[in-house]
Amino acid sequence: MFGSVLLLIAMLGPMVLLATFLYYRYPDTAVSRMNQCIPPAISAISAWALCTSWLWFYLFNFYLSLPAFLLALAFHIYATLKKLNPKLQRINSALLLATFVMGLLSFFYFDI
Repeated sequence: MFGSVLLLIAMLGPMVLLATFLYYRYPDTAVSRMNQCIPPAISAISAWALCTSWLWFYLFNFYLSLPAFLLALAFHIYATLKKLNPKLQRINSALLLATFVMGLLSFFYFDI
């Protein structure tokens, strides 16, 4: 379990780099600076949830993946309603769908 926590802490750096890269790669200058940060943050949080969604066998999913997935989903709904950065909305939709499918498959695979 301690190794899993260290792995997740080590994943935090690449998630921040991913959000920074997407922020500068897909700029959306028509909205405020705060709203510009939301779609890249959704991508990073969704990637975190996708990388940890297989952890059903420890029920770690309830502590790491599920809250990240719900946070990313709430931000994604907000970004869709505000029509923020349509390029990243498609990427984020795919990441969230993959996270949901991976979590569902791992739930049934580990038979909890």
